Amino acid sequence: MNAYPGPADALAASGDTTSSAGDESATCFKLRRTGHKAVRFDGWQLVEAFGGGQGKDVWHDLNLYRTGQDRIVVELIARTTLPDQQDLHRVNTFETLTDAAAWLEAYRATDDAPIPASLSQANTALPWAMLQAVHLRHNIDRIDADYRTMLSEVFMALDLSDPAEAALYTAAAASPREG
Repeated sequence: MNAYPGPADALAASGDTTSSAGDESATCFKLRRTGHKAVRFDGWQLVEAFGGGQGKDVWHDLNLYRTGQDRIVVELIARTTLPDQQDLHRVNTFETLTDAAAWLEAYRATDDAPIPASLSQANTALPWAMLQAVHLRHNIDRIDADYRTMLSEVFMALDLSDPAEAALYTAAAASPREG
């Protein structure tokens, strides 16, 4: 699992959007959305992250872009190798990188775990259903852990931090310890 800063990574880290057009010309992106028309915009890719790996049935890929209108576009793809399942493509637009990060932190990656068809059948034997439920629980836990790991790598690549938590650490380091 890796996150790779795009050509505009310094732009994202510094928050400076005025120099982007002068440093590198915008690219036209066309992003697929499941069940909706594609999204097209001119902009710069800030970061891309791939959550896939050996032995995974479901994982997430993530791309963040900055548009020419200074908006942030998040492309989140739930990928799968399972038969009878399709990749889910989500695209959302935000005013700021902070808003996009908040949405990504609140996203429930576990909702992308496919439910085995055999669990919904009335004639499924109880031991088999229990085995399937345990397997599903394991997959849900792994999907969540993988998504959180990918997200932390993306936030590190973009040099995003939580100002409220940073203030707590700074205040704790500045106060003398009793002892």
